[in-house]
Amino acid sequence: MKTAAAIVTNRGGRTCHAAIIARELGVPAVVGTGDATSTIKSGEVVTVSCAEGDSGRVYRGEVGFHVDRSDVGDLARPHTKIMINLGNPISPSRRRSFRTTAWGSHVMEFIISESIRAHPLALLHPRR
Repeated sequence: MKTAAAIVTNRGGRTCHAAIIARELGVPAVVGTGDATSTIKSGEVVTVSCAEGDSGRVYRGEVGFHVDRSDVGDLARPHTKIMINLGNPISPSRRRSFRTTAWGSHVMEFIISESIRAHPLALLHPRR
């Protein structure tokens, strides 16, 4: 998944494993399509868009796009506490850039896998 430009699945919802991993990796994901893996041919170029509302879309071919960027640096901080869930270990300087007030859950399976390059179960059962 780390090398994917996007993730498209047949099953799942907003909180499924694929959606969470895609968010952590910063790639778009369209989950729960029903038939994407049989409709999209191997090697076919598609465009995955998550910028059109509540539902993601998968388009055949390469679709042109334009990115609008807004500077939010001068906006006042909200009164709401902003928390983030951490799935990959990141440097303290990068954490500060998120401007959060607290950290939520730390997904230890991902942190261990990223740090030592082995899944925790592989450490428990090395002969398997």
